[in-house]
Amino acid sequence: MSTLDIRVEPLEGVERGVVVNLDGALDQPTRDLYLSKFKALLAEGSVRCVLNMERVSYANSTAIGDLVNQFDLFREAGGDLVLLNPQQKVYMIIETVGLDNVLPIFKSLDDARAHLSATRGSATAAPAAPQAAPVAAPAVAPAAAGAPAAQAAPVAGAVPHVAFPLRAECSGCAVTLEFGQAGRFRCPRCGTLYGVDASGRATATRPRGPFPIEFAIPCESRALKAFAQFISSLPGWSGYTELERDRLEGAMAEVCDTILQRAYDGNKDTLFHAFAVCRDDELVVRIVDHGKPLSAAAFQGPAAHFSEFEYRPHPTRGNSLRIVKRAGK
Repeated sequence: MSTLDIRVEPLEGVERGVVVNLDGALDQPTRDLYLSKFKALLAEGSVRCVLNMERVSYANSTAIGDLVNQFDLFREAGGDLVLLNPQQKVYMIIETVGLDNVLPIFKSLDDARAHLSATRGSATAAPAAPQAAPVAAPAVAPAAAGAPAAQAAPVAGAVPHVAFPLRAECSGCAVTLEFGQAGRFRCPRCGTLYGVDASGRATATRPRGPFPIEFAIPCESRALKAFAQFISSLPGWSGYTELERDRLEGAMAEVCDTILQRAYDGNKDTLFHAFAVCRDDELVVRIVDHGKPLSAAAFQGPAAHFSEFEYRPHPTRGNSLRIVKRAGK
């Protein structure tokens, strides 16, 4: 089972600032631990937070979504939450789900400190209310990156009095949600978005864009073949023929074989991580291995079959690939 160690220390030079040092994994087994720590920090008034992710070895997409929700809560409390030094494979998830322009990310503690020192707002501590059975639906950041979470627009005319918090069943996963005020919120379990107006009406909408599919692929022949077949089965756009599917499968198989033979020297007791997002007209696959550094030339053959193929060396060791296949290209 994955583990997580959390160590909190003061952030010198920043009022009500802390550095939260994480060591381990951010996933389902550790979710209650890190969420309860964030809640405790807000309750005690530590509203300017540097989340040091240098030693976070793994984070799934649910955890990244949790960070967005916490970002909103810290902003609402008059502070801010920033990330420090996420590892490449963690940053890849952030980038894949399109949140790299939402979450403030810094490479040095000094830069993070300067950002938090410039944070303005009433840094009042959130009340430490006991947790009730319903799940509090966290506020969602507005479309403009970096802006505070917006309140719902007031309704013209007389608005009936509504006593917040409101409780409602999530249409996506049936968990009971609690809305503390009018605004925009996200179900912490399934990601369904809600708009709550001043009259107390909650309207559900689907999350923006698909969530990534996550893989940890053993470098064993059957696993690599199954991965290539699965990736080639994802596109469903018009004009995606059986011939194109076979070509995509073959190109992905060649990428996998290059990783096995050249990055890992044929060692099948290894694995790589991958993330795939398939939209209406585009498939994006990201792969990270931890083998020998290669170069873009190593993938020259299969790269010709994709709409885009980007190679980057891993900051510590290994290779990072971004592969895009678009409809008609």
